[in-house]
Amino acid sequence: MNLNYFQIFAVHKYDIEVSVPLLHQGIKSSDFLVSDDSCTHRLVGLRYDSKTMHEPEITIVCARHEMAVAKQIAFSLGKRIYQKAALSAMLFHNYTSGQKLRCQDYNEVAKVYAKFICSNK
Repeated sequence: MNLNYFQIFAVHKYDIEVSVPLLHQGIKSSDFLVSDDSCTHRLVGLRYDSKTMHEPEITIVCARHEMAVAKQIAFSLGKRIYQKAALSAMLFHNYTSGQKLRCQDYNEVAKVYAKFICSNK
């Protein structure tokens, strides 16, 4: 049997072009970022302003192919990354950039906000 290597193993190439300005804007507007434990698979930004918003908002959702650039931007802006696999997976799979958080997801996100607010003092 004469099979080409590419017929045996599918090699997928991401066709999505990473928009660095969009990543920068989303990360900059985030209060903090949530990632998987190794910080290599997914990154989700969250923002909440109690004076103008009723619920937190997802600012940016990054997949694996965007992680290197996103982490560099986050580091350059001094953004904190909270590593919690379950929370990052839930946010990554259920939300897109610009969406407001649904009520059933407030509890976990509120715990992270409390952790960051308390650690800033």
